[in-house]
Amino acid sequence: MEVCGSAISEVLTDKCPAKLIRMGVKDRFGTSAPAKELLKYFELTAEDIMKVVKN
Repeated sequence: MEVCGSAISEVLTDKCPAKLIRMGVKDRFGTSAPAKELLKYFELTAEDIMKVVKN
């Protein structure tokens, strides 16, 4: 999957040059929970994304 994400980000930044921030699931054991809880667990909520973008 990493190769696919890298290829997509490469094409996007070639076609529309812009700063690219790569975010995803960090190395953690998987878990099951409702979607909202998983977004919090993996730090992928809108608030988490805004923190990364602002930094």
